[in-house]
Amino acid sequence: MMKTIASALLGASLWASSAAHAQVPRPSDIVAAEIRPGWRTEQGTIMAALHLRLARDWITYWRHPGESGIAPRLDLSGSGNLAGARLHWPAPRLFTKAGYLSIGYADELVLPLELTPTQTDRPIDLRAALNIGVCDDVCIPVDMEFAATLDGRGAPDRTISQSLERRPSTARAAGLSDLQCDFQPARKGMQLSAHWTIPQQPGEEYILLEIPGSSWRVQNLPSLRAGGQLTGQAILRARKGETAAIDRSTIRMTLITPDGTFEHQGCAVAR
Repeated sequence: MMKTIASALLGASLWASSAAHAQVPRPSDIVAAEIRPGWRTEQGTIMAALHLRLARDWITYWRHPGESGIAPRLDLSGSGNLAGARLHWPAPRLFTKAGYLSIGYADELVLPLELTPTQTDRPIDLRAALNIGVCDDVCIPVDMEFAATLDGRGAPDRTISQSLERRPSTARAAGLSDLQCDFQPARKGMQLSAHWTIPQQPGEEYILLEIPGSSWRVQNLPSLRAGGQLTGQAILRARKGETAAIDRSTIRMTLITPDGTFEHQGCAVAR
């Protein structure tokens, strides 16, 4: 039998506000959360999900919040019989809050969690600590804790399956035909520009640049469109006291548009 407990902890603190005199809402009035227990896959993993429901006009953030916001953090280290976990983020949307471009979700977020048990004949004792930001006119950090016993005996969950179907597509699917990266000196660092040869997408286009697992701090800048070329830009700064090199193959790029999200790894397009 599956047991799930979710609780919002530590209340709320004001992170940013365009109306500082307004009363800060309670987290429980903004976001409700649960663990969907899911099912066991053919690979022996358990496909569960974290399901967040948001109050009207509030948003929460993708794995990267964009130009502003609070990046989510999920800590599963307190879990039992858990050998590994993979998060399957559904495609996010672009939002403009207080003049800044943010990346996230409105209404709800169903985040599939693919969990690998250490011993396949035993359930996973999931213990999760979640830290997220939720924003409307104010932005509030919310801390939650979850406990769930997951045995994978349930049938496939359509809500989780639909979220898996909404994962980003490849950039090739959007028509990416060529890609070049260049680096230029910048104040206390360097500027990375990723030039995509790709048809113009409807609405706003934004390329997010990331270097996962590196020592670089990445500050993304607005993307630029010139004819058939779209350029994503970022300022790279090495963390204090650390020497960092750049492996072009590790640069992760995500094009986010109103009609879809498209990912590409590395500074080349396979022929």
